Amino acid sequence: MHVLDGLRSVLRGVRAERVLEPALAVVLASMALLGQIQYAPRNDLALWLDLVTCAAAALGAFRPKEGPWVYIAVLVTYVFVPQDWVTFGELSILIPILGMGIRGQKRTRWILAPLMLAIVVFRSADGRLVLTPLVFWILAVAGVWFIGDAFARSRAAQRQAVEVALMGQRTRIARDLHDVVAHDLTNVALRARQALVLGTQDPDDLRYIAQTASKCVDDMRNLMRLLRTTGGPDAEGRNWLEPDVPSTLAAQAQRLRTAGFKVAANVEGPLGDLTGTVPHALSWILIEACNNVLRHGDLSHPCTIFITSSASTVDLAVINGVAGSHLSLRPGRLGIIGMQERANAAGGNLTVTPNEDKWIVKAEFPLRSYSMVSDRA
Repeated sequence: MHVLDGLRSVLRGVRAERVLEPALAVVLASMALLGQIQYAPRNDLALWLDLVTCAAAALGAFRPKEGPWVYIAVLVTYVFVPQDWVTFGELSILIPILGMGIRGQKRTRWILAPLMLAIVVFRSADGRLVLTPLVFWILAVAGVWFIGDAFARSRAAQRQAVEVALMGQRTRIARDLHDVVAHDLTNVALRARQALVLGTQDPDDLRYIAQTASKCVDDMRNLMRLLRTTGGPDAEGRNWLEPDVPSTLAAQAQRLRTAGFKVAANVEGPLGDLTGTVPHALSWILIEACNNVLRHGDLSHPCTIFITSSASTVDLAVINGVAGSHLSLRPGRLGIIGMQERANAAGGNLTVTPNEDKWIVKAEFPLRSYSMVSDRA
C-alpha cells in the first residue's frame, strides 16, 4: 500500500467513527417515533425521552470525553419511568458502548458499561431478577463490545501500516540523499585534492567541481520541493531526482565527438525503469569515464561506450585508446576512486583494466528490488 492510500484509509476510519454513532442513533429514534405512532394511546413524554436519549447516545462521536457521561446521566431517568410506558431508548446503550470501543476508551467503557447494563436490566425486568432480559442484554452488550474492539484493532493496524510506510519513505529518501549528494561532494573533494597534489589547474577539474556542486544544490532544492508537495515525493507517480541515462550517454558522446574522438555508443535493453541510486551512479561514472577519455585518450583510437540492461543487471563499458605513457598511471590518479565509491554505494562494482593500448572501464550493477520498483506500482 502506498503512503497516500494508507493515510486515506485512516481518514476514512475517522469519518466512519463520526458517522456511525449518529446514524445508529437516528435509526433508533426513527424506531421510537414509529413505535409511538402505532401505539395507542401515544405517550409524548416517552417519545421525547427516547429522542433525548438517542441524541445523548450520539454525543460521544463529537465529544468523546464528555459524551458517555452525559448519556449515563440521561439514561438514569429510565429508572424512574413508570413501567407502563412503552420506551425504546434503552436499546441506545449499545451505541456508546460501541463508540467507546472504537475510540479505545477502555477505562471509561469498563466503568460505564456495567452501570448502563444494570439500568436497562432493571427497567426490562420491572425491578425483578428475570433471566431472559438479563441474558439478552448481556449478549447484546458483549456483541457490540467485541465489534468495537475489532474496529479499534483494525484502525490501529492501519495506523501502524502508515507509520511503517512513512518510515520506509524517509529511509529511502535518506539513502538516496546520502548516496547521491554525499558521494557527489566526496568526489568534488577528491577531485580538488587531486588537483592540489598534482599542482595542476586543469579546466576539466574546475568544470567538474562546479558542475557537481551545482548538481548537489539542485538535488537538495528538488528534494525539498517534492517534500513540500502534497503527498510527498511519490505524489503523481513521480520519482525524485532520476537522471535520464540515455540523454546523459548522448550528451557525453557528443562531447567526445566535439573534442575530435570517433565515438560508437550502443544501448541494449530498456533503461527507462531504472530508479534509486543505480541511474545516478551509472550517469556519473559515465561522465567521469568520459572526462578521463578527454584527459588521457588518444584521438587516433576510437572510443566505444556500451550500456547493456537485462532483468537482473545493468552494465557499462567505456573502451578508449590511450597513449603509452598514460597506461602506467595509477587508477587513483584518474578519478577511479570516486567512480568505485559511487558504484559500491549503488550496490555495484567497477573495474579498470589497461589492455595493450586500450583503457577499459567496466561497471556492473545488480538491479535490487528498491532500484527497479516504480512508484506507480
